[in-house]
Amino acid sequence: MTKYKHIFLVFCLCFFFSILTITSLFLPLKKSITYDEPDHYASGIAILSGKPSERAATDANYRNNIPISALNVLISKAFPENIISELTEYKWTFYDGKTYPDGRLYCGRLATIFASVILAIYVFCWARQLYGIHAGFLALSLYILDPNIIAHSRLVTQDIFSACSVFIATYYFWNFLKFGGQKNVVLSIITFAIAQITRYGSIYLLPIYLVLVIGFHGSNIVKLIQTRNFKIIISSIKKFCYYTTLFLLTTILIINISFSFDKTFTKLGNYKFESQFFTSLQSSYSLLRQLPIPVPYAYMQGLDFGKYKHEIGFGSGASYLMGRLGIENGRLKGFKEYYIIAFLYKVPIATQLLLLMAVISSIRYQNRLKFWQNEAFLIIPSLLFLIVFSFSIAQLGIRYVLMIFPFLFVFSSRVTVGWIAFKNRYRIFIISLVAYLLISNLSYFPHYISYFNELLVDRKMGYTILADSNLDWGQNWIYLDQYLKKNPDAIYMRYLREEETLELLKGRPEVDLRDLRHFGNRIRDRLVGVDPAKFKGGLVAIQANQLVGVINDPKIFQWLRENKKPVDHIGYSFLIFKIQPHELHNLSTDNND
Repeated sequence: MTKYKHIFLVFCLCFFFSILTITSLFLPLKKSITYDEPDHYASGIAILSGKPSERAATDANYRNNIPISALNVLISKAFPENIISELTEYKWTFYDGKTYPDGRLYCGRLATIFASVILAIYVFCWARQLYGIHAGFLALSLYILDPNIIAHSRLVTQDIFSACSVFIATYYFWNFLKFGGQKNVVLSIITFAIAQITRYGSIYLLPIYLVLVIGFHGSNIVKLIQTRNFKIIISSIKKFCYYTTLFLLTTILIINISFSFDKTFTKLGNYKFESQFFTSLQSSYSLLRQLPIPVPYAYMQGLDFGKYKHEIGFGSGASYLMGRLGIENGRLKGFKEYYIIAFLYKVPIATQLLLLMAVISSIRYQNRLKFWQNEAFLIIPSLLFLIVFSFSIAQLGIRYVLMIFPFLFVFSSRVTVGWIAFKNRYRIFIISLVAYLLISNLSYFPHYISYFNELLVDRKMGYTILADSNLDWGQNWIYLDQYLKKNPDAIYMRYLREEETLELLKGRPEVDLRDLRHFGNRIRDRLVGVDPAKFKGGLVAIQANQLVGVINDPKIFQWLRENKKPVDHIGYSFLIFKIQPHELHNLSTDNND
């Protein structure tokens, strides 16, 4: 194939990915705005206002202000009002007291899709550069057909932006170390800085880069020490310090620009920290309290927010894994094995097999492997991010480690090295795995957030493995509304934490059901209540997160979990049970104490 044919094929694959991503948002029904999207959109508005610290001051939950979210807002504002009104069904109120139509968020999602397409192209480029053209197309196929990638490419959140920036920054850092050149230096510095304004967790690129530098130059460092060539050693140290300074100064500048220099140089002692790490740093040394911090106030508050969330799970529900809730002695806890199990069930089996083949190939041909020159730049970031988040209290979904996926796709593509010399059966096997990946992907269309691979035989039972943003992130309220309209005898059941009561509700056909968490609409105002005493039994819909106890007392629906199995589902995130009138009392809080 010629170069232009390669480019055309890449374009076609990316176009297919874009179509799949956009259509899954609207067909057959629109996907609801997920729980976190309004907060991220509000973050973008705060960034564009030039005073993000004001939003952070209103509530500790609003400290996660990410500059990259401004792109979603800017894209949404580029659309004319007539398009916005066509997409709008409801509005909600933000921290600034203003109301915003949901149509704005639907349009803002295009910024995330665009970032995901850019990431797809870089996945292709790096795989091709490392392992050849066939590897490039395999890595690209793994990316565009991954249900988790598609699911989060459609949302106004930071997960895809983070994956994109971390991957591209590492790619240019590899180019910088391996090939040198002024262009690679500049691109490496700028992309590292941009990564810091897409997610606060990107700060972990610092230790990753340090490990990669030591590994890349390890043999040369040992030789210099052994030969005691102090002139070159001193020169190398100066060069290292020079580039490190360039990285830090450029990063500080870009962070300041993205936050509009809002309260830059605030003294450390004037911050109101929540995390143990930053509060201890603040109180340990009186001299440090007088130190002016050369980054905006909101950025430091964001770092503190992220650390606080990792420490105690602030702002998060309980982690949930294989029927267990992450609660111990009344406090939230995480599971060390959480992401391993999530990976096992949420990543397509075809991708896992290709990854396993790549690992075996690397071990088998390790004498040909230039690990610290190539594969380390794929493996080290993946391992470090996986380890860091495995020890976090806040484990709400595989999306938290989505940034490792592109690295693993590129590494998996090494199975195509020597493609021309392969036997036909080996080629057919790899092509068959890609076909299997496509079938597995389409079998979940358009419910990609709730994707589980074929290890979960009964797809209604996903709630027994994982919950929260792995399954139920508020994306299917419109589907629930449609179900209640088509099944007038069906009932929606929820537990109200504030009032400690169960509600049985029937939908009004003329209105849509809305999630009350963000949009301020009381569900009871939009639904007709059912008297439990007059309940005649039948189909009952319940939200997966409520069923397992992620957002309420797990005892409430304990009897239901242990004695009933769902007979149907709504987008996998709402479960349908058949309940008899005499069984209703088993769901009473008095019977679960």
